[in-house]
Amino acid sequence: MFTQLLAAALLLISGTLAGVLVAVEVAVVPMLAGLPGDRYVQVHRLLDPRFDPLMPTLNKIGLGCGLLLVVLAPGVGAKAVLGLAEAGLVGVALVSELTNVRINRAIDGWDPGRLPEGWAAVRTRWARANRGRTWISVAGFAAAAAGMLLLSR
Repeated sequence: MFTQLLAAALLLISGTLAGVLVAVEVAVVPMLAGLPGDRYVQVHRLLDPRFDPLMPTLNKIGLGCGLLLVVLAPGVGAKAVLGLAEAGLVGVALVSELTNVRINRAIDGWDPGRLPEGWAAVRTRWARANRGRTWISVAGFAAAAAGMLLLSR
């Protein structure tokens, strides 16, 4: 029973993370790409506090659930698939912390009226990293769903 509850939590959390990242990828990133520099900085600053700290907190809870599941799940197959779900959460956290969060902090320091040279390349790098973590999150969610199915047998 406890493993099913953990698996349900992992599925819900990984699905939420993937859903939010897909929504950002298909709606927010194109909108940001179409903004002039000053508006880009202003809108980006408005978005960031709404995603942080919620998304990292969800990821950490998911990581805890996934780790427990990898240990407690019966069978090598379930452990392997749940390990892939856990790897997806780790991948999202790494891409986020090593790229997106660092860029967010840099953008927070920009003057919208005097953008740094190369600002458009930074915007492109942020979007590319977001696309990567989106695909990682979708793969992790699929693995969590497969793990849930294996546990329900």
